[in-house]
Amino acid sequence: MTGWLRIALAAQLLFFAGWGALLLASHRDATLVWLGTEPVDPRDLLSGHYVALRYAIADAAKGDACSVPVEERGRTPVWVRLAPSGESIETVAGFVSPSAAVACRLDFPGRGEGGPWITGRLDADGRVIYGIERMYVAEDDPRREARSGSVVAQVALNERFEPRLVDLVPRAPVPTATEAP
Repeated sequence: MTGWLRIALAAQLLFFAGWGALLLASHRDATLVWLGTEPVDPRDLLSGHYVALRYAIADAAKGDACSVPVEERGRTPVWVRLAPSGESIETVAGFVSPSAAVACRLDFPGRGEGGPWITGRLDADGRVIYGIERMYVAEDDPRREARSGSVVAQVALNERFEPRLVDLVPRAPVPTATEAP
């Protein structure tokens, strides 16, 4: 009985070590993009401390190129092409240029098709959900009080165009009339 137990334990250890290595390597040489966020009101007391995010590029599927029947939403992947928005956002770390959605498609884009691309799924309202709409933070993390719209997200995109949230950077505070020089 002890031999089977050791084999089962070794198999579990090998499985989780392989899974962890895959997760660590999946975004190693990833493209980094900045995404602007829009305000959202998070209200979920059971999930722990997180920042709820909504992205300006979530409306990229509003149009004919990515129209999916309502019953297939949530299951059908979509790919959204990103390009520089031309906007410059001042953050506490300096100026960043967020990406904007310029195209949407239902089939996997090739590497040379004017990327970067980001993949997601449509929700019931036709908005694209990228799987990076929450960032869990420690209880003492100052970003805990951040709200979507007051931060800019740095996102890594791997070769399959899957996003991974790397960082949230607060926008620079806007000086009030009394603080102006």
